[in-house]
Amino acid sequence: MGSATSIDQVMSSVDDPYADLKATLTIPRNPLTVIASPLAWRSVLYCATSVVFGWFGLLVGVLGFVAFPWVSEATQQIERRRVMMLGLEELVDLDRTPPSWQGMLRGRNHRSLGAWASAVAFAVLDTVPGIGLSVAIIAGATGIRAAFTSGGLSIELGFSLLWTYLWLTIGLYVAWALAAVQAYTISAVLRPDPTLDRQVAQLTSSRSELVDLFEAERRRIERDLHDGAQQHLVVSTMRLGEAVYWLDKADPQGAREAVVQAQSSVEDALAALRDTIHGIHPQVLSDRGLLAAVEELAARQPVPTTFLLVGTAVPLPPQLESAAYYVATEGLTNVSRHSRATKATVRLEYGQQRLLVQIIDNGAGGAQLVAGHGVSGLAERTHTAGGTFELSSPIGGPTVVSVAFPYDQPL
Repeated sequence: MGSATSIDQVMSSVDDPYADLKATLTIPRNPLTVIASPLAWRSVLYCATSVVFGWFGLLVGVLGFVAFPWVSEATQQIERRRVMMLGLEELVDLDRTPPSWQGMLRGRNHRSLGAWASAVAFAVLDTVPGIGLSVAIIAGATGIRAAFTSGGLSIELGFSLLWTYLWLTIGLYVAWALAAVQAYTISAVLRPDPTLDRQVAQLTSSRSELVDLFEAERRRIERDLHDGAQQHLVVSTMRLGEAVYWLDKADPQGAREAVVQAQSSVEDALAALRDTIHGIHPQVLSDRGLLAAVEELAARQPVPTTFLLVGTAVPLPPQLESAAYYVATEGLTNVSRHSRATKATVRLEYGQQRLLVQIIDNGAGGAQLVAGHGVSGLAERTHTAGGTFELSSPIGGPTVVSVAFPYDQPL
């Protein structure tokens, strides 16, 4: 069976952005050992500083409202570093946009605003249980001290020890839970969006690939003009020179033959120019649409090619039809150059708001996505046009290239 390779598999996979949090913020479940957990005590310290910085940020943000963008930015920078108290890595700031009211009103400083709001919210959230648990633990510690002061071990001492240990354990778990939730929240607010990062990486890669593709296309056109039309025009110029020579020699027959040869060379040059222009953007695609262009393309392939239409053809945006025609052209070119196939099929399927282009051949198979070569150009062109690309090419064939382009027009 053939294995399908999608363009998504070619792109590097995005790691779980919270993997480090899940690994670091794991606390012992045994209440008898939690009191010895460094993470539990770091969580207490984290929550305590959350209360201090959160209330201070609220006070400064309200009283100094004019400087609120700078207050929220300072809060963001503090929160990026405070997660290190939990054993996490500092949250790197990739956005160097300076704080300003104009930027905040335009939504450019949304991370700073989110960090400030989270700090204030968790300051309030941490304060209530923090006070209650502190009172309970202090009461237990006071009972222990009173029992020792009265002299000797007593029921009151045992009860005070048990009370203190119980509420201390509860307090450590509560502090850990609040610290973990705040760390997750701050990470969600301040971490770069992994989906956006992936899109940026894809666009960067696509832009680089397209630059290479355009450069390769430019060189192809230059080569076709040099090896085709230019050579024929040079020959025609030479033949016309011969005609002038024979006319000077009063040899009309020689001049006539030279002119005929020059005319033939000019016709060859025109044919070469038509082929070059057709390779850039065929006139039939502009005049009669994608269906006629692909059907005409299949008819002039060196490998016998069958054209199949599934569904009802509808007019599509010119850029989509151009991308689909490019896929069909390059796919069939790869078939003729590399597949060693004896027959091929180009298939257009107009589905529900989706155009599927398939190139199928019975060649040797084994085609792979290699950057800068072969079908990788098709994959990049497809991805840039908003489509999806799949390749199935087991050793021995058949090879199936499937490209799907979504469009908004319903059938």
